Amino acid sequence: MRLPASLELVRLHNCLLAGVAVLVGMIVAVISRDIPLPQAALAFIVAVIICGGGNAINDYCDRKIDAINRPGRPIPSGRLEPGQALATGRSLFMIGVLLAIPLGTPCIILAIVNSLVLAFYSARLKHLGLIGNLTIGYLVGSTLLFGGLAVKNVPRLQAISLQSVSIFAAMAALSTIGRELIKDIEDMKGDKKIGLKTFPLRHGTRAAAALAIVFIAAAVALSPLPYLLDLFDVVYLAPVILSVLIFIGAAAIVARSQKSKAASRASLACKVGMGFGMLAFLAGAIL
Repeated sequence: MRLPASLELVRLHNCLLAGVAVLVGMIVAVISRDIPLPQAALAFIVAVIICGGGNAINDYCDRKIDAINRPGRPIPSGRLEPGQALATGRSLFMIGVLLAIPLGTPCIILAIVNSLVLAFYSARLKHLGLIGNLTIGYLVGSTLLFGGLAVKNVPRLQAISLQSVSIFAAMAALSTIGRELIKDIEDMKGDKKIGLKTFPLRHGTRAAAALAIVFIAAAVALSPLPYLLDLFDVVYLAPVILSVLIFIGAAAIVARSQKSKAASRASLACKVGMGFGMLAFLAGAIL
């Protein structure tokens, strides 16, 4: 059974993942483990709505490409007019920013900035190679940080550690950029056909692999900090060590070969490594 065009436009499953990332940021930030449900629910909804706005704008900007590569999408299939998609994206951005008001000034600013970044990414940045990869990394990291900021000013919470969630956000951003570069190597054939100017298409696969490894190494270098700064105890170490080993494996794969299949394996390894990294931060925050 096919989803309604409006739900397909905003890609609800991706939006829900953005909401979950905000909740994870909250859990990592609140040392007392006492997550305020009203703030959690509101922050989750804001993330879902703004992500939906970004997806709607993305489909509007990609409507010509989708007409060739994904003709079943709502706009090229004729189920939605381009103007409807654009209006949906703008409306969702506005609603998301308005709903962020009770969460405090930092969350309002971040909601506005991310709405603008999402729109500009879809319209321009995604076609500019490395800057597009950096933008995706920023968006992933800032979503986690939004969760921490959403509970920063709750009076009854006595201990908030934005330090831990900031490290987590930085690690997520850096590892995401590395994975995006690896995915660009994997997708070179298709990207070349549609005229994208990704980093490996501009500078070659070896340069892209080397840069991906640099970003992954930077994320790995940050991983001991929560333990060394006494933010988390020893329970954090087991899953984070496993995460680090998986990322090292991903780097080794893409360093050895820059073929599409190897890049696909490295990209999957990065995804698994991110999962264990998230588990490490949750374990450190909860246990």
